[in-house]
Amino acid sequence: MRSAIMQITYDKKRYDMTTDDMMAWGGYVPLWVMQWNLHYTMGSEETLLDHLDKCYAQRAGMPIKDRPMGGEIDAEGVYRYPEDEPMYPYMTWDTREGKVYFYPYSVMGIPTGKTHFSTRMD
Repeated sequence: MRSAIMQITYDKKRYDMTTDDMMAWGGYVPLWVMQWNLHYTMGSEETLLDHLDKCYAQRAGMPIKDRPMGGEIDAEGVYRYPEDEPMYPYMTWDTREGKVYFYPYSVMGIPTGKTHFSTRMD
């Protein structure tokens, strides 16, 4: 069996929330990330984006791959979209594919190699 360690960090300086609240704010997505990680330890080669796309489509009836938000996520995880204020992740999961960023308003930054796919998962 393969090992797949993930580290989770919480930005409690910018967000006055408990760890439990931050996890709950993520909805089903934290559970799906843990499920993807478990599947990896059992031999799955599915990417995180593919797994989240499948899970979201099953739950919400629509895929996320068809709904990119655009904008850019910099090396510190700050999401920037023209004419909007920068958004900082309240929770970051460091995975084998890269950092998964959780932002307010159900915005997600999902690693796809050297970049991130940004979408809303609400």
